[in-house]
Amino acid sequence: MIFARMRKGTKVVVAIIAIAFIGGMLYAGGTSLFGRTANAAVAVVNGTPIPYTAFYQVYFNILQQQQLYGQPISGQMLGQIQYYALDQLINQQLLFQAAENAKIKVEEAAVNERYQAIQDSYSSKELFEEDLRNAGLTASSLKAMLRDSLKIEQLQEEVVKDVQVSEADIKAAFEEVNARHILIKPADDSDGAREAALRQAEELIEELEAGADFAELAKEHSDDPGSGASGGELGWFGRGRMVEPFEKAAFAAAVGEIVGPVESQFGYHIIQVTDRKEAEGDEFEQAKEELRQQLLQEKNRERLNEWFAEVKAAAKIEIKDPAILGHKLMWEGAYKEAVDAYQEALKVNDSDPYLHSSLAQAYQRLDEIELALEHYEKAAGIAETDPELWMMVGMIYQEQGNNEKAVEAYKQASDAAPMDMLLHLQLLSAYQQMGEEELVKEEEEKILAINQAFEEMRQAREEAQEEAADDEAQGEPVETEEPQAGDSAEDAEAAE
Repeated sequence: MIFARMRKGTKVVVAIIAIAFIGGMLYAGGTSLFGRTANAAVAVVNGTPIPYTAFYQVYFNILQQQQLYGQPISGQMLGQIQYYALDQLINQQLLFQAAENAKIKVEEAAVNERYQAIQDSYSSKELFEEDLRNAGLTASSLKAMLRDSLKIEQLQEEVVKDVQVSEADIKAAFEEVNARHILIKPADDSDGAREAALRQAEELIEELEAGADFAELAKEHSDDPGSGASGGELGWFGRGRMVEPFEKAAFAAAVGEIVGPVESQFGYHIIQVTDRKEAEGDEFEQAKEELRQQLLQEKNRERLNEWFAEVKAAAKIEIKDPAILGHKLMWEGAYKEAVDAYQEALKVNDSDPYLHSSLAQAYQRLDEIELALEHYEKAAGIAETDPELWMMVGMIYQEQGNNEKAVEAYKQASDAAPMDMLLHLQLLSAYQQMGEEELVKEEEEKILAINQAFEEMRQAREEAQEEAADDEAQGEPVETEEPQAGDSAEDAEAAE
């Protein structure tokens, strides 16, 4: 809650910073955390360590947010979330360092004003202080975080101070055209196919110039499945909506003019602008200021992202945790290096099923299927009840034509998730592909049973809601049971 109110009150606009200054107060040490000392460094940014305490705080915060919004988290997603959490802390540290290097100073009055604004957003001082304690903060630590936040705001204002929006920018943003087109795609990537497509487009232009109906030719010849059936109509669009060659030609064309052939990555376009909205008149004058602010925000965001990309590229960033380094390398497509990192991580924690599955994914990307299968099997065996891992094992065996082993793995997946409708539909499809008729019948029966169970649950909910509504109408108090942590969304809804 306290962090949500901080985010609501802050002016920070860099989109890449998603976690709001959580790490600043977490540099405590002395305890053991997940097998590592709390003050050990998960990464080092320009010589400044980021401890595991800060990392796990942000990591668990993200997991909590995912659960709060009812978004399921599979075991195989954890690696991506870990890398994302660390990346946020690295970004945050880089911003702190940039603010310090710029020698930005913040008036204490501004810190106190921001602090007071957060406190005033609560109905009472007692609730504010309770929320502060629940977040593990004190007044001084919150003010320290706000001070850092204000420094970064000032830094960002300095970065974008020269950004301007011209009259030409505003006019370009306002203008729109209404157009239609005929797309002729080459049959393949060969020079001959491109030449044939170009000749066809030129012949269609000759027909149009001779008086042929544009809509009829589009219906007959256009290779654009979206607009061809409607006579090539694209409707109104502004700049930035179409590929560049198409946009340039459309906005340069007079109303009614046939333009083309215009080449893009999709093929050859024949374009006709049927109407246009110019940047003039009362409508434009009324929209100018709003457009100016929108464009200024966009340009500021672009400038900040460009600036931060430069800051990050120039930084010396060392990720000490081999597992998270592996996740980063996978994200970058460096699969061989990711294998090395995951193998290093497994030397320390060979019992982590998702390290094995991450290594398996890296091997898969390298087409080392036997090694991928080996580690998927290890992962599934350690986790035991993760259906996704068993499904991966089954799919690889199925692709290899080893139906017996595939069925063994698929049955493990089925047992691990007896009420997962999507998984059982996948199993039904797999058994149909393998020609396993008996197993197909079993899965069909399971799917019917799941459907029936869901229907019974739905009816029970409706009956409970009707009873509650009747009791309320009769003036009787409605007893509700507060959902406990770990209850499903359905249980919580039924409890209401």
